[in-house]
Amino acid sequence: MTPTLQNFRQRARLAHWLSLHLLVSILILVLGVLGVLGVPKLAEATDLTWQPATCRNDVAIADSNTTISTAPVFVNANLAREVLKTPGTGRLQINSLQGKPLTVHVFRPSQFDSLTGRIWFVMHGTGRDAERYLKTAAPVAERHQVLVVVLEFSRNDYPTGDTYTLGVVTRGRVDDHAAEEGRWRNPRQTPYMEIERTFSAVREALQSRQPGYFLFGHSAGAQFVHRLLSFVRCPRVLKAVAANAGWYTLPTVDKKWPPFPYSLRGASREFQDPGQVLAAPLTVLLGTRDTRGKEEDTNLRGTEGAIVQGANRLQRGITYYEVGQQAAHSANRPFAWKVQLVPGAGHEVAEVIAPAGQLLFAP
Repeated sequence: MTPTLQNFRQRARLAHWLSLHLLVSILILVLGVLGVLGVPKLAEATDLTWQPATCRNDVAIADSNTTISTAPVFVNANLAREVLKTPGTGRLQINSLQGKPLTVHVFRPSQFDSLTGRIWFVMHGTGRDAERYLKTAAPVAERHQVLVVVLEFSRNDYPTGDTYTLGVVTRGRVDDHAAEEGRWRNPRQTPYMEIERTFSAVREALQSRQPGYFLFGHSAGAQFVHRLLSFVRCPRVLKAVAANAGWYTLPTVDKKWPPFPYSLRGASREFQDPGQVLAAPLTVLLGTRDTRGKEEDTNLRGTEGAIVQGANRLQRGITYYEVGQQAAHSANRPFAWKVQLVPGAGHEVAEVIAPAGQLLFAP
């Protein structure tokens, strides 16, 4: 057994022994010493000023990102406009970057303002149950008067978890050899870009003045959220919440962590710099009872690279936050993340979506 593998397994066993009390204590300590570490903190984002200077200097980047396909975004533009302008739930379709129709579920609140109303993308979990996520989000959206948009990444078109949440390779395994072997996908053709394209189309249909969108994902959807912030150039995200992800692509190239997809080491060179994701207005939202391990939850990834992040989702979320904090400190980079616990919440979207709405939309 190599020393590195031994180290990974030792870390995994240590993480497994940590109690919830110890985790919460560590988290409180981490939050309390931010000033001591000297990590530059960004003001809470209300626009896109968090983006790197290169994004702000080239205002055409965001829209140019969405023009990789010559097909119109909406399959039926007239129907899409009708759905988007009618209160209640509706369904429309877009022409995906893969050339297949992608179903989009929409909820428009009763008093939503097309010009100024906020636009909220909600990412479903591994169950691909987009309609359930829409119904769960609807009361929160009505409370805050925001338009909910849920793209359905079906198993038919995205058969594995990796094709949904890690769609950065064109073929073969998602690993640290993909870039050097020429298997890294064009960044404008990843599943993450479907959000950018749909936002552009929705904004145009509504004649909206919103400069960006709000983003929430739970479980596999949380994996999608944090990787969108990592692998989309200049994403138009105003605020994001990643809740209870099963595992993470850590924002570091430090060799003490396993390589891509578990960290940025071995990713395409243009994405190995974590500056953008560290500066993003991201909240890592964690249920204090989301503590089931691989033996109890078959959906929880049990590879060496995942286990070294922690034995369960709560531990792995704290690891992600801490690694991001340390990466920002080491490079003296701006760091805008927050971490928030939801007492008593397990691995269920209904238990965390209202707190997510408060984080995203409350004054």
